[in-house]
Amino acid sequence: MRHYEVNFIVNPVLSGDEVKATAENIQKEITGAGASIVHADEMGLRQLAYPINKRTTGYYYCIEFACESSEWLVKFELNLKRNENLLRFLTVKLEKYGIKYNDDKRKGLIGSRNKKKESAAPAALAPEPAIDEVLAPEVVDLDV
Repeated sequence: MRHYEVNFIVNPVLSGDEVKATAENIQKEITGAGASIVHADEMGLRQLAYPINKRTTGYYYCIEFACESSEWLVKFELNLKRNENLLRFLTVKLEKYGIKYNDDKRKGLIGSRNKKKESAAPAALAPEPAIDEVLAPEVVDLDV
């Protein structure tokens, strides 16, 4: 089975219902072609790196799906190009490392939350210095 990921940015001028309807239409098109959706992620409204069609923000979506054949992807991408509600899109074929990375990220094994827990644990185990050691000045013997 081949795994793909499509990322797209929806125009922020649309209402919330229209944005969700656009994402649902793309999901229906993917499932209608015989592919199974592995994970759909709505990343929300984000700032764009550069203006696109005089817009500085957009609703980001990421859909990971698996399919047997990739022949329908050409028609799928043509429909994405024709969709006026989308600012940009990108379809990527995932290799085995990308599939494992996405799976681990969904399970919480990869991410900033996990790193914060690991960095906080060793700090809690380290012994604290005594107050006398911290506050006491060093004694220097000047009698030489």
